[in-house]
Amino acid sequence: MSLAGLALVGVIGLVWHGRATEHELGQTRDLHQVEHVTSQACTRCHQDHAESFRRTFHRTMTQEANDTSVRGSFNDKQLDYFGVTAHMERAAGGKFVIRYGGETFPERRFELVKTVGSRRYQQYLARDGDALVRLPIAFHIDEQRWFHMNGAFLTPDPDPAKPLSRVDYERHVTRWNDNCVFCHNVAPNPGLSVQTERFDTRVAELGIACEACHGPGEEHVRLNASPWRRYRLHLSDAPDPSIVNPARLSPERSADICGHCHGQRITDDVDAFLRHGDPFVPGEDLALYSAPLWRDTTLQGQGGVFAARFWRDGTPRLTAYEYQGMLLSACSERGELTCTDCHGMHSGDPRGQIRPEKQKAAMCTGCHAPLARAEAQSAHAKHNLSDGSPSCSDCHMPKTVYGVLDAHPTHRISNPDPARSAAFTQPDACTLCHVERTRRWAAIARAKLWTPSDSRVPDETPLPEVEMRLLAGDPIERVLSAHALGAAKRARGGRTDTQVALLLNVMEHDPYPAVRNFARDALGALSPNLAPQLAKFVPESTPSQRASFMRSLPKHVVKATVPAALITSLRTEAAHAAIEIGE
Repeated sequence: MSLAGLALVGVIGLVWHGRATEHELGQTRDLHQVEHVTSQACTRCHQDHAESFRRTFHRTMTQEANDTSVRGSFNDKQLDYFGVTAHMERAAGGKFVIRYGGETFPERRFELVKTVGSRRYQQYLARDGDALVRLPIAFHIDEQRWFHMNGAFLTPDPDPAKPLSRVDYERHVTRWNDNCVFCHNVAPNPGLSVQTERFDTRVAELGIACEACHGPGEEHVRLNASPWRRYRLHLSDAPDPSIVNPARLSPERSADICGHCHGQRITDDVDAFLRHGDPFVPGEDLALYSAPLWRDTTLQGQGGVFAARFWRDGTPRLTAYEYQGMLLSACSERGELTCTDCHGMHSGDPRGQIRPEKQKAAMCTGCHAPLARAEAQSAHAKHNLSDGSPSCSDCHMPKTVYGVLDAHPTHRISNPDPARSAAFTQPDACTLCHVERTRRWAAIARAKLWTPSDSRVPDETPLPEVEMRLLAGDPIERVLSAHALGAAKRARGGRTDTQVALLLNVMEHDPYPAVRNFARDALGALSPNLAPQLAKFVPESTPSQRASFMRSLPKHVVKATVPAALITSLRTEAAHAAIEIGE
């Protein structure tokens, strides 16, 4: 064939490829029919995204237990918890082993199979029959210590006068196959058999990887093997229909991808989920398969089951409900706010993944442009912002959420209103910062600076609001109050002897180890000179061990006391608010 003939054939080929590609790019896809290929297939082309993803804690949410993934110390460590001793050790062949037993039940031995978490603390999975279970012992990464899971979940101490039963010791042992697997992996399928009622659980990839947000990628990888297709996409602004790009979705569908895990949900067809897996794929309407849990959601016709997970006005107060908080925000209801406006899976500090360009006030001024200037922000806040405090989120997204041994910003964006918060018995932004003030002071100050509240100004109290709730609140309120005391003093310096006395009292007498943990950390922020002694305090210890610790402290630590009658009165109020919930 002549050169002219070859050229003509080439032109015809290019035209044919071009038309075929244009036709293919115009076709919609049913991603339910597409296979997963794992993040390794993505890395070959998207090396920059693969590197940024590698730094995230999403990637290491679930891993096979090995020398690289296990963060806990297994060099013959021992943990005593209310009469039950756990041993963490390496067995023959290098296996990681946790074994525990007590007076009321024989020793149980588990070889670790998988790890869950890699940021604050790490939990461990072991095989139990056809399933995997989360063990009751976890490792605190920041503090480099072992603790019982009661210390992370809002569960009170067991009765020290009774031998600890296996049921109580294992109260937070959870089956992975039909619980944790759903949010900590890609394309989870519990695989519960109709015939045998046994699990054959499979995931496309451990951890939260590329296809959790972009959808199954087999077709995308196969089609983009064609350089013609790649160049056509590169030279246009057309979306690639073979994969999901959250940035190209509507705010609602983009938020659904995050809400799939960051918004606890309920479904009418649980059996289908257990036998075939969660059918949701990115880009779909999440409501097709499940609905977010709310305070008034019923379970099998029973009401109040989930009420303790929300404040009385319906605002979430636990992590894993960020989706619900955002849906309740005016920025979402009347605007177009979505999760990725502030968070980036491939940018920012892995601890929070806030986009670098969305730090501090920039998180809000992208939409609230008139407040972009510092002078406008100060006039709006009615505070001197010269030192960078408070930020927009301090007032509009205060830390009123508990999870994984930390206090988190609420994702229900709202205006601070101490009187309204008092009416719904929840913390308010003003007194979480002004910890030396009562709620009445805050409500009156708010009315003077902005506008009066529709709610009644609360009565005066004998102690500042945060100090009151440190003793009288339910466990979440007490955790958040302790956190506020430490955080406020780290920001502004100074302390009061009464605050120190109250925190010491909580460390010794509060029945919840999580609350004692926060009180210890707050006291460390108030009194850095106590750091050597506080490092020896174990929040999960018994009453006698805590009393012994208090006697070991220097006599000059407590310079003020709180009237015993007041403490008794407040603790009596708290006893009626006791709750027992997880994260």
